Amino acid sequence: MRTRIYVDGFNLFYASLSRTEYKWLDLYALFQYRLLDASAVVEQVNYYTAPIKAASSDDPEAPLRQQRYLRALQAFRPGKILVQQGFIQKTTPALRLAEDSGGLARGTPVRVTQLSEKQTDVNLAADLISDAWRGVVEQVVICSNDSDLHGALRVLRRDLPALRIGLVAPVVEDRQVSADLKRMVDWYKVIRASHLAEAQLPDKIPGTPLTRPAAWRSRG
Repeated sequence: MRTRIYVDGFNLFYASLSRTEYKWLDLYALFQYRLLDASAVVEQVNYYTAPIKAASSDDPEAPLRQQRYLRALQAFRPGKILVQQGFIQKTTPALRLAEDSGGLARGTPVRVTQLSEKQTDVNLAADLISDAWRGVVEQVVICSNDSDLHGALRVLRRDLPALRIGLVAPVVEDRQVSADLKRMVDWYKVIRASHLAEAQLPDKIPGTPLTRPAAWRSRG
């Protein structure tokens, strides 16, 4: 079954990876060998993210690690990983305090720094619908738990009933999977720590100078 994967990179990272030692993740192996059944042939993994900005990060090395990881993915799985990058938008909106804090009363307007990822959802949804309508896939698999994708899945379910739709949710428990997304798919799974542990890139990518960042190595 010709299959394409659509991964919301930040959703996956912050929900499943950020507090683990499994960040050096082989996305192709995760889906082809750990999450999908034997009938699925993963032709392409589409990975949607945005470049981290050093000035907006608590860790100045984070942007370098991110770009090294993206290069490693594409070098180890040539032709199988397509990376699409949006951008991070920084704004300073005035928001009201939810509770008393620092001598300020609840409801007091305060100006905050807010970082928003732009284009990820729309790029993912556009590619998903385009691939399905062009008939280049028999199965699409979404890796996200963002209910904003409900509309795109609803269109596919309505207009292309023969298309098989899967959902891989980066959550801890089944009960946390978005009900809006579950209603639109043929099957869903939750990413377990064992899946991540068994789908790691080699510490050094063969034929390249790319290695697993020291900060991502096991402390054990």
